[in-house]
Amino acid sequence: MSRPSLLFVDVAGIAHMQRLIPQLQVHSELVNGFGLMQSGGHCSFEITHQVFLTLPPIAFTRHRLLLAVADAAEQPLLLEAGFLSLGRWIFAERNPANAHLPSLTPLWRRALPGLRWSWWPWASLRHPWQHIPGSSRSGLPPKLFQGSAHVLTSFNNPNWYHWLTLPGLGSLNPSSEVGQLILSDRSLPFNGSTTSQLLSRVAILARTLTATGQVRLERGPIKVQQLEACFIENHTPLVCDATALARLNLSTLSMAPSTGLAFSAVGIYLRRGPEARRPLFQENCLERALLQRGFVVIDLEAISLPECISTFAKARWVVAPHGAALTNLVFSKPGTRVLELLPGPLTKFGHYALMASALGLTHSHIMGEPFAGGGFWVDQQQLLSWLDRALLDTAP
Repeated sequence: MSRPSLLFVDVAGIAHMQRLIPQLQVHSELVNGFGLMQSGGHCSFEITHQVFLTLPPIAFTRHRLLLAVADAAEQPLLLEAGFLSLGRWIFAERNPANAHLPSLTPLWRRALPGLRWSWWPWASLRHPWQHIPGSSRSGLPPKLFQGSAHVLTSFNNPNWYHWLTLPGLGSLNPSSEVGQLILSDRSLPFNGSTTSQLLSRVAILARTLTATGQVRLERGPIKVQQLEACFIENHTPLVCDATALARLNLSTLSMAPSTGLAFSAVGIYLRRGPEARRPLFQENCLERALLQRGFVVIDLEAISLPECISTFAKARWVVAPHGAALTNLVFSKPGTRVLELLPGPLTKFGHYALMASALGLTHSHIMGEPFAGGGFWVDQQQLLSWLDRALLDTAP
């Protein structure tokens, strides 16, 4: 039995792929610094010390891949959950979840559907799929799809932020020949049960980005005759694709309903909740204080996607703890004020500060400190004092 190899989609991997697969077309674009940033600025105002802090640098390469085979049934072109397999080669996006694995790591062919063995050094870990590429694969037989498709998959912690930004829906730029968009996700339910709210929202947005509006959800591996895909290769810990965010923002303008939350409100606060990862200590106290100042507290899971789009498009202020809910800033209009409660430094948690800069929003933050149980706390008195002054300065 021949051994397939894992080949990361980085610069070296792309070159090797092209040598192995002559029919592969690759278009790569290097993005450095803030070359694609818009007018929002390159700093975030830290309210505790009243200073502007420079945002973390960004650098990444956007790889767009186009690959066609004569017959999808005969030529094994398989894709599932962030992995592409052609013959004896397995290709995977280079990202922080698998960066510790070297390129061209030997894997047995049966590893493709996600099996693992006790002699692997990471087999005893509680969530080994986070360390072994493909170990949470569905194990389903491949589904044949004759035709062309643009495929977006979720490999690294699939949440709202990752679906929209890594490389995300906005990075898609399907050619006119592509028949439909396929969302491949390992968390899709079996037996046709209800799709999660997250994936339903991803599919709704995806339909605005395709010429035909055709989107299908697939859990298991697929065989396709012609594939378009996009990979982001990180060169810095944080990346921000400003072009992709702008495209996504533009595509959703028509989705905001004329009705929705009444916006006599000063702004919105995005509830984190006690069950979330990194909960905010005494969040209920902060919510009461913000309600007294004319804010509306939003539980995003309780409103529809069109209502969410409309809410962010109308909000003048957005206050929120760090978390995937802030991905919805992509629906905000330039000039919106953002106050983010950070559990740590910008260098580690600067995702939404970068997003705000790309979208022309004004980002401020307050640095919190770790708290028992994996959460964090912020000085609420200092936060509210600063906010009161800022609201006076920005009053219409």
